Amino acid sequence: MVKKLFRYHGRRIRYSSRNLLNTYRVLLLMPVVFILSYFVVYQQIYYGLITKSVKGWQPYVIPVAVVITVLIGCLLFINLLIKTSILRSGYFSKVEQRQILSRMLIDNNYYTKKQIKTSDGKLKEKIKFPKVYFKASKESVFVSFETSGNKFQEKFESIGGFLETAFHADNIATVDEKGFIIYELVVDVYEKRISIIDMKADKGKVQLMKGLYWYFDKDPHLLLGGGTGGGKTFTLLSLIYALCGIADIEICDPKNSDLMALGKLPLFSGKVHTGKEAITNCLKTGVELMNSRFEMMNNSPKYSMGKNYAYYGLKPKFIVIDELAAFKAELAGDYKTEGEFDEHLSQLVLKGRQCGIFLIVAMQRPDGEFIKTSLRDNFMFRMSVGRLSETGLFMIFGDENKNKKFKFVEKINGLKVYGRGYVARGGEIAREFYSPQVPDSFDFINEFITISDKLGYERVPEDVKVEVSKKITEHLEKESQEDIDNVLNAENELLNELSNKFAD
Repeated sequence: MVKKLFRYHGRRIRYSSRNLLNTYRVLLLMPVVFILSYFVVYQQIYYGLITKSVKGWQPYVIPVAVVITVLIGCLLFINLLIKTSILRSGYFSKVEQRQILSRMLIDNNYYTKKQIKTSDGKLKEKIKFPKVYFKASKESVFVSFETSGNKFQEKFESIGGFLETAFHADNIATVDEKGFIIYELVVDVYEKRISIIDMKADKGKVQLMKGLYWYFDKDPHLLLGGGTGGGKTFTLLSLIYALCGIADIEICDPKNSDLMALGKLPLFSGKVHTGKEAITNCLKTGVELMNSRFEMMNNSPKYSMGKNYAYYGLKPKFIVIDELAAFKAELAGDYKTEGEFDEHLSQLVLKGRQCGIFLIVAMQRPDGEFIKTSLRDNFMFRMSVGRLSETGLFMIFGDENKNKKFKFVEKINGLKVYGRGYVARGGEIAREFYSPQVPDSFDFINEFITISDKLGYERVPEDVKVEVSKKITEHLEKESQEDIDNVLNAENELLNELSNKFAD
């Protein structure tokens, strides 16, 4: 009750906030001005020269030059300090954001004017802002707008995309509460990117970024979308790397790509499948395992209602399906196999969570012709990588993100960036995502072999290691090149459209 009565929304944004950074510059410069005024202007110039009637301008040159030089130097230092703080998301970055909010309200006329009388009887116009509050935490900033029937209510209810652009941030949540709408924004998302070495999985979760996890026990099944060359294969490999130490992994590769080479490693021996019969049988085996696990759990002496697989000491199992759309296209006309596949897929998606069987499905975009909408809605964790159309993003992230401003970022700090996308739990607003960075010294095959050795699998022959490593490297390099080609093609299409427009 007390929390409801005294809910702290943050610092009120006022008209005076429009020049906050300049105010801080003046405040920081004031101690220097006082020191110079006393020690130089008063003691040296006034007391030491003027009161003693020193003639000529030469004696005044040095103290005046000291005052000017120190003031300019301190002002430059203060500017550098403020800019550095902003770049490093320090205190002054929050001050700048408050200033941006104030100027946004002014520029968009989100204020009211009131005539007030001054002491001399004249009328003066006063600008009054609606109740807008700013609050910062370690990971996010919160902007609260009053919506209790004021004339700006409709604008404030759809201002999330505008805030993303203004703050160069990512709107990850919108909360409606009585009298207010609150936007949560994450800034400097790129700085939260982790190394693949830190991408660990344990106790029902896998880390994707600093402060971002996929809790697969709570949000089962992952749907991954992205165009050709968008980084899907790399993202899948990263997830497989993180999960294979704690779970059984089955890989379904309909395109028979170089991922099939993983099947030559003991860790994945007999667990990499291609061809419609093999992939359908993989899902069928998954359903059989699911049913046997349910039977074991229900008949267990320590049976407890609501407990999942981990309570009974069972190991999680992940079935990874790369390019589901390509597989469904391969099944065209084979209605019997397609029906069996859809039935097995549906059972695993709808019932696999409690017994520890999870799906990771990747496709360019989850069209309804390849995966039923009702089934797609049961993938509780969604992810996109690379460049996707608005339609593709809408298919992945759903109605909840119809007002989300999805951005395509090609460069950060002047450098080409790969592996950027969005993630969201089912029913939530998508947030910006960067796949893990891979050090030059990192080699997927060596890492898989290290995990294999820890788990007690047989040693991998050197020739097999070289062959598999070569194929995986070629595949990732090809994907990176396709990503570059896609960007260039998109730029060329835009230039052609502009050329045609001006030609007309």
